Amino acid sequence: MSSFKNAAQAQRRTHRERHQPAYRKKFGLLEKHKDYIKRATDYNRKKSAIKNLKNVADQKNADEFYRGMIKSQLVSGVHRQDSHNEINPAVLKLLKTQDLNYLSVKLEAEKKKVTKLKQVLHGTEKEKCNTRTIFVDSDEDVESFDVSVLQEAPLTDINDRKIKKLKSQQYSLLQLREDRVSSLQNAYDKLKLQRILSNSKGKVSKLVDEDTGQVSYRWRKQRSK
Repeated sequence: MSSFKNAAQAQRRTHRERHQPAYRKKFGLLEKHKDYIKRATDYNRKKSAIKNLKNVADQKNADEFYRGMIKSQLVSGVHRQDSHNEINPAVLKLLKTQDLNYLSVKLEAEKKKVTKLKQVLHGTEKEKCNTRTIFVDSDEDVESFDVSVLQEAPLTDINDRKIKKLKSQQYSLLQLREDRVSSLQNAYDKLKLQRILSNSKGKVSKLVDEDTGQVSYRWRKQRSK
């Protein structure tokens, strides 16, 4: 069937669009059908955009207010945000102090969780060999004692797999907790360093080790009064 359609299309006449007549060259190029499609598509797109904007304008609440409107305005029909958004140094220092306290609390909580989880998983990496001492009345009882009576039933494969799966989940949780503690510790150290630098009164020089890239700070010596 497809071959028949291809054959029919091959025999179909190709309709060509005429060119601009010579006496109409002063009006420019004659618009072809593909040019009309592009123009019509662009026109309809702009028309729908204008219609949507009109609907938004009609449904706008006149009493609507956001705090961002205080520091924004229209300049020649263009919405612009005020870039002069400075914070008082005292307020900024207070916010950093609150952030430092929050990080300290979260860091201590995560450390406690890691310690508790390590105590639960302590010694579970290797299987322990349990021992048991049994007392008998005489030497004859030692020779005639049957150990198989006291042996517990071995764990089934299903229970063993469940225990291993639960253990691996706990170790994965421990790794996530340790990573979180490390990230919180880094954030706490950085914020604490920023607080120390902001509170320092003397001149502070920043030193960077070229080999390791480690950053250190040095304060200028001042005579104490």
